[in-house]
Amino acid sequence: VERLGGPENIHLGTTFEINDHRVRVVAIIKTQKSFQNFPFVYTTYERALSVTPEERRKLSYVLAGPVSGVSPEELARRIHEQTGLGAFTEEQFGWKTVKWILQNTGIGVNFGTTVLLGFIEGMAISGQTFYLFTVENLPQFGALKAIGASTGMLARMILLQSFTVGTIGYGVGVGLATLFGLTAGSGGRLPFKETWPLLVG
Repeated sequence: VERLGGPENIHLGTTFEINDHRVRVVAIIKTQKSFQNFPFVYTTYERALSVTPEERRKLSYVLAGPVSGVSPEELARRIHEQTGLGAFTEEQFGWKTVKWILQNTGIGVNFGTTVLLGFIEGMAISGQTFYLFTVENLPQFGALKAIGASTGMLARMILLQSFTVGTIGYGVGVGLATLFGLTAGSGGRLPFKETWPLLVG
């Protein structure tokens, strides 16, 4: 609705034209925004054929559900065996969509560049912070050295401090990012899904 002019222009009963065919809004669905900047209009397959230009293939996919007693995996296997066409479960179709977007759009490169720059900047700031911390505490390290602490022990102390601070920072960052994603994704405004590869990477 927002991409077609907003609620003040598009509401139940509104009529407009698609390729010189007059259509009327009979329902409005609540869905998540997509990366594409064009609106989606849902209608029957026959009506879509009548209002769109002639093309070789107008059907993207067919949505089907299994009857009671048949699993989605079994249904997908039967469809593939009987038709020779690709059939996927909801999870498989989702990952296939993600893979296609990463391979055929610039989202993966842009996102990866952002993550890489953030990682480099974070490493630089962390390194500078711990360098200043070490320089400021040289007298204390010298005292520990004087009472018998080895160089390896001092190095392990600094590494432990680095790991502790990094873990706390990672936890705070993931928590804030998750909170922001859930808040932005509430009400279907933006799609948000947090998976383990995202947390690990």
